[in-house]
Amino acid sequence: MLSVRDAALAAGLLAVAVALPSIRNGFVSDDRWVIVERPLLVHPPSLGAVLREPYWPAGFGGVTWRPAVLASYALDYRLVGSSSWFHLVNVLWAGMAAALLTVLACQLADVRTGLVAGLLFAVHPVHVEAVANVVGRAEPMAAAGYAAALLCALQVGRHRGYLLGVALAAAFAIASKEHAVTLPAAILLVLLARRVRPGAAVLPALAATVPIAAYFVLRGVYTTGRFASGGLALGLEHLNLFQRVWAMIPISLQWWRLLLFPAHLSADYSPGELVVSTGFTLAHGLGLIIWIAAAWAAWRWRGRVPGLALALAWLVVTVSPVANVLIPTEVLVAERTMYLPSWGICFALAAVGVALPWPPRGRLVLLVTVLVAGAARTLVRIPAWHDDEAQYRALTRDAPRSYRTLWLQGKDEFAAGHWGSGEQLLRESIALAPQVAGPRLDLARYYATAGLWRPAVEQLRAATAVDSALVPAWALLPRALLGAGDTTAAVAAAREAMRRFPGDSEVVQGARSVLNAVAK
Repeated sequence: MLSVRDAALAAGLLAVAVALPSIRNGFVSDDRWVIVERPLLVHPPSLGAVLREPYWPAGFGGVTWRPAVLASYALDYRLVGSSSWFHLVNVLWAGMAAALLTVLACQLADVRTGLVAGLLFAVHPVHVEAVANVVGRAEPMAAAGYAAALLCALQVGRHRGYLLGVALAAAFAIASKEHAVTLPAAILLVLLARRVRPGAAVLPALAATVPIAAYFVLRGVYTTGRFASGGLALGLEHLNLFQRVWAMIPISLQWWRLLLFPAHLSADYSPGELVVSTGFTLAHGLGLIIWIAAAWAAWRWRGRVPGLALALAWLVVTVSPVANVLIPTEVLVAERTMYLPSWGICFALAAVGVALPWPPRGRLVLLVTVLVAGAARTLVRIPAWHDDEAQYRALTRDAPRSYRTLWLQGKDEFAAGHWGSGEQLLRESIALAPQVAGPRLDLARYYATAGLWRPAVEQLRAATAVDSALVPAWALLPRALLGAGDTTAAVAAAREAMRRFPGDSEVVQGARSVLNAVAK
């Protein structure tokens, strides 16, 4: 007889086995800013200093606070410190999350359904971004805490002592990633699905709410932001709430594709690859049809497949923090953020597969086929996060029209001496994402190198209009204005730069050199 422990062990070990090749990966992209170039993590003065540190360095805004994740990185440095070790810890967290979510599925349905859901979750290719690069660790850590809190909540009816477990697990989940803010809603959802009295379901939800509320209070103390992780995603900046809801309906098709048919994976879903539209398009119609059909199926089969309604509600709850409706996330779509929502899809598929009257051999063949396909896609995708060069190749292959890809390709063209194509690519990137200062700044630097001061000034003005705190742009602007022959504007820009950034040596030195040149 298959036990819950057996199911959890099988799913956890499968998740570890599939993710294990990622230990050959190095530090990639954001790993460098968050982990590698953080002396505080390498030689922490105290545990308290690590716990108070914003997740992103101050130069990135310092609005995110994930103390549990940063503490785990500091511990990794203390134990071994190699990139392989960091990745191995990610793999172990993936196994832990898969095991705990499998136990949850068993508790909400039966062991067979739980096992199938756990195995599907273990091999889901959308998890690669969360596991194969080190900064993705926040996802499985938060998912593990999320699942542990729900498991404790299911036991509160037997013993009130489990309320402490709910609170501790919720604290760990929210300290790992702010997406755990939905945990109280998930607790209510799960308990009501188990037909627990609403009054009895409120207490565990409150036990989770207390540490989550405390987290946001402390976050306001230790960082520059209390709730949001950043600004609105590109393309959504000037839209109101209802316009954002409407604009996200066609973009949600990417969620369904990634969760159900993750053949194509990408590290970037920026403008150029995705189009933000507030009109009525075919994609809007298709998105509405899919959401309405999913809701209808959940209601229609609520008696025969009760897990389907629970799974759809789980998807809505867990995807809400990254839907760009109530909470700004700075990205339209990111595969790593589908980690926790994917459990809902896996649970739904398992519930439907077990409930339908299929021949046992046919079920087994279908399950094995899906598991092999998922594992194979995961294994093929993991090397895309091996190093920066591998990620760049994957980016140009997977998202060739993204403004980010065009930006990087433009810089490469300039570095190779192909200034014409480099300028064209950077201008295409700017056209797709006019609210991003980076491509403008890089283009201005290339213009300055060539002595093309007027176009350099044009791009620097635009860059500082987009980001008034962009230090490199202010460091270059006075010199560019002087080179363009506008001494009055150069003096004004130099004084303004020194006023804004009196502690930045590059800005101060550049501004003084311009003022001295004008004085002569």
